[in-house]
Amino acid sequence: MTLRDVLRAAALSALLLLVMAAAGLAALRASVAGADHDAIRAALAAADPRELGVPDTKRRVRGFDAGYFPECAGVAILTREDRWPEPLVAAIRADTVLPDARNEICPEVQAELHGRESGGWFTYARYWHGALILHRLVLSHGDYADLQRAVGVLVVLGLAALFGAVGWRVGVAPALALTACIALLSDAPLGGALPIQATGFAALLLAVAGFAACGAGRSGAAALVAAAASGAALNFFDFLYTPAAFAMLNAWVWLAASRRDARPRGASGGLWVFAASLAGYGAFWALKWAAAFALDPHGDEVFIFGAGEFARWGPATGGTAPLEAIAAVTAQTFDAGWKLAAAAGLAALTAGLAVLQRAPEHGPVRNLALLLLPLAPAALVIELMAAHTLAHTSFTFRIVPMALGLIAASLLRSRYTAPDARNAAISAAP
Repeated sequence: MTLRDVLRAAALSALLLLVMAAAGLAALRASVAGADHDAIRAALAAADPRELGVPDTKRRVRGFDAGYFPECAGVAILTREDRWPEPLVAAIRADTVLPDARNEICPEVQAELHGRESGGWFTYARYWHGALILHRLVLSHGDYADLQRAVGVLVVLGLAALFGAVGWRVGVAPALALTACIALLSDAPLGGALPIQATGFAALLLAVAGFAACGAGRSGAAALVAAAASGAALNFFDFLYTPAAFAMLNAWVWLAASRRDARPRGASGGLWVFAASLAGYGAFWALKWAAAFALDPHGDEVFIFGAGEFARWGPATGGTAPLEAIAAVTAQTFDAGWKLAAAAGLAALTAGLAVLQRAPEHGPVRNLALLLLPLAPAALVIELMAAHTLAHTSFTFRIVPMALGLIAASLLRSRYTAPDARNAAISAAP
């Protein structure tokens, strides 16, 4: 990719993101205005408190370790929206309850749901805006179990879309290896037990699938614009789930989607796709902040996170050693013996399939090194944001299964050769 491609993509992406932001604002306003908040509160109050993380903000769920802060913060947002006269203000501000003295938020949410005054509130205008559109719709007409089922289906659809789109662009075997790793090792069986987190997980899968379908087959500015657009779409539904994993997968599928009978794509192009994916994510986040400040020009009621919250030495950790964040998310991935067994089984199967395949003319080692390139910037982001990574390992760990799936898929993809039919035609040519 040339500098001209990058500059052209930046200009086109800026215009596209403004259009997406306008559409997002319209959808948010319609969502809040059309929601039945009395029904939402009733559905949440009737839910089993244990499904909302009470009394603990972190416990084992269906055999998996899960943090409940996102769930309870999202629930609190839904209980407060109809106090604002303007639906758009309510949607963008996303006021939620403050954690108590023990830094637990779920008991405060339960108090609010059952008519008892909780502690203070603050504006959380940074996450979940798109995810809550789905939650308002379901809870306005059903109960919390309906919401859990709906987002569980969304996760399944996300996995299916990822497999289908990557399989189309890269091949069935690599797509199966990638999807299987994510499905088995990312605690996907949690499904809808944690609706906010499941929505973010599904959004990541769908964003990568969307880029694979619309952008991975392109080059130059078109690929970068598609990457930025997929990043913006993810940010609308996400809560800083693990954007580095998303950008890693986008860059990988772009590198792997070159024609099997063509030369590999350039490493610099893969890095530009990675950067464009994160840039689209970050730019859309900035637009949300701009909207929040526009609705509150004083800015003193809009919660601003400290820069150290996401740095290597932040208040969440007090300081981290090199590779500590990566070690932590790896340990979280393999917190059960069956996960180690599943990973070993997938590794053995992948190695066996790779041995059976013929190597391409330009050599499997070179191909493999190129396809593994996106791992490096993803690991760098995880380390640079070590405080956030360590504070939320119950969901940031999912970058590890995605990386393992990427490695398995790369091993299979790097062994592909040109189709037999084409080889035969070349041999028969005069």
